[in-house]
Amino acid sequence: MSLYCMTCNTPWEGEGDEYICPRCGGSIASDNCLEKHREEFRRLLRAGSREGIWGYQKLLPYEPHIRPVSLGEGNTPLLKAEGLGKRLDMKHLYLKNETLNPSGSYKDRFSTVAVTMAKEKGVASLALGSAGNAAGSVAAYAAKGELPCFVLLPTAAVRERAWQIQTYGARMIGMECSIAECIHFVQKGVPVLGWENVSTTMKYHPWASQGYKTIAYEIGRQMEFGAPDWVFCPVGGASLLGKVYQGFEEMFRLGMIPHIPRFAGIQAAGCAPLVKAYRENRRSTELWKEASTIAFAIADTETFEGVTALDIIRKTGGLAVAVTDEEILEGLKLMASSEAVIGEPASASVIAGVQRLRRKGVIEKGDSVVCIISGSGLKDLPLIAKSLPGYPVISGETLNCGEDSAVMAELRQYCCV
Repeated sequence: MSLYCMTCNTPWEGEGDEYICPRCGGSIASDNCLEKHREEFRRLLRAGSREGIWGYQKLLPYEPHIRPVSLGEGNTPLLKAEGLGKRLDMKHLYLKNETLNPSGSYKDRFSTVAVTMAKEKGVASLALGSAGNAAGSVAAYAAKGELPCFVLLPTAAVRERAWQIQTYGARMIGMECSIAECIHFVQKGVPVLGWENVSTTMKYHPWASQGYKTIAYEIGRQMEFGAPDWVFCPVGGASLLGKVYQGFEEMFRLGMIPHIPRFAGIQAAGCAPLVKAYRENRRSTELWKEASTIAFAIADTETFEGVTALDIIRKTGGLAVAVTDEEILEGLKLMASSEAVIGEPASASVIAGVQRLRRKGVIEKGDSVVCIISGSGLKDLPLIAKSLPGYPVISGETLNCGEDSAVMAELRQYCCV
């Protein structure tokens, strides 16, 4: 399949290992020939997939004979967040719960494709730079595909994420640098060390990034092809926002949905290069000097898909919004206590973004909003625990629990029924 720029639509005819449009700096994507297969694709989208993302293989840039390295990724639920909606005074709030993917994040939609392609090419080993979600995901699929995997991880990353990576059997190398620098080091090692760079950015892997489009396909079918007014995405490198948009654009071009949603890209205030560029009305992002946020999964000092993300946000009438760590933690607790979904801080940033824009009246009560909950907070429990209150400890008559016991007297202080 041919490649083209998502921003200016120029065909890609470049060479080398970095896929960036030489004309505008936009992200490169593969063309799946929508018009040629229009009716076939419409039938496929309408029927949905029982096989996760691989049921949409004809809409992805892969040969029919490919044997997927799969762990059952995709087909995640779209939850009507009624409890959270009441607390935010919204009627139509939805959570696309990507925490239920095999390794706990949306990255599995990329990893299954990247590892499958690597197996087909006969590569010797895989490597990537990551803050944790991508590394844990690729490590899982590398284990399934029986491929050695090397991870360059910033030493500031959450320890629990590192443990997950190591448990899958990947070799981990701590780097005293940013996520972006880890990714660059991996690319420099390709000719020297012979590994395949599977860092989860369109800059190096425009084909595997197509796996993210299936999030939009699933939302379309789950909403009976009535598109939401807004889609809120957490933004680090911005691949997620770009590919979810592409999925909705394809459905619109096929006549499956009435409109393309407005896109809101949410970043942490402590690392917000996309938001800064948006506010300054620039076409591209600059390198953020130093990330400082609890939302480590989106603390990318370089927004790899920044040109394309800014273009998408503007042409859909969307917004780029930065939220504080305090707002992120509040959003995390609201989502967990209202909908029983514990998202990582990066995921909770979208709840914080919705809450802020609802308070300002940018989002109206009747607007339909889909939040992409990108990863599980179960990897971040020690971090989350720091913001939680302590709990009372009752000692004494542990064996005497009668109505007049000291234990019951103490319990009455805390449990007034």
